[in-house]
Amino acid sequence: MTTIPAKQSKLREILKNDYVKTAILIVIIIGSVLSFQFGIRIVLRTEYPFMDVVTGSMVPTLNVGDLVVVQGYADLSMVYAAPPKWDENRTRVLEGGDIVVFLHWSGPDEGVIDLVHRAVGNVTVHGKRYLITQGDSIYNPSPDTHRNITAPYDILPGLPEEYVVGKVIAHAPFLGQVATFMQTPSVRIIIIVLIVALLIVEFIPFSKKKDKEQVPAQEQVEA
Repeated sequence: MTTIPAKQSKLREILKNDYVKTAILIVIIIGSVLSFQFGIRIVLRTEYPFMDVVTGSMVPTLNVGDLVVVQGYADLSMVYAAPPKWDENRTRVLEGGDIVVFLHWSGPDEGVIDLVHRAVGNVTVHGKRYLITQGDSIYNPSPDTHRNITAPYDILPGLPEEYVVGKVIAHAPFLGQVATFMQTPSVRIIIIVLIVALLIVEFIPFSKKKDKEQVPAQEQVEA
């Protein structure tokens, strides 16, 4: 006959405790949420894997409020650049260059912003490759003008490699603002706190003990 060591027996008793089970569950959920956030960033190789489309410069390919999934890149050779070929009604791009997210000087009021446009060509100047970008909208009839973000009066031949954040690999309509809102640190903290509060209310046996204490009193009244 085998006997369970005292330490193992005590550990089992601790693990059976409702408070301990709840604490373990909370740790697992918080760890899962944080792991998902870091995991997505590692897989897509960017700090900002989800972005919200805020202008109509890529209509009809991307609309305001769409969610775009962004993948980081190693160098510009990973970005395919070509003019878009449209269907007959100009409602869909049949083929064309990659859509990229990049840093763009938008004027003294807005400063440097993240812009989402298509890579429609490229040019090499003094051995350095630059992308030519342009929005799909009919209101963007000519390629973008790229400026040095640290010296805005200096016009560049195109979009330099170091300004590219990544390329768009997927998008979903109307989910951009929700995803952007969910990514903010304060919102993530609030979500975790709410989950923890719900778990405490659901699993910690305060209410059960209270119900058991009330049963005899109720029975006496009914009798």
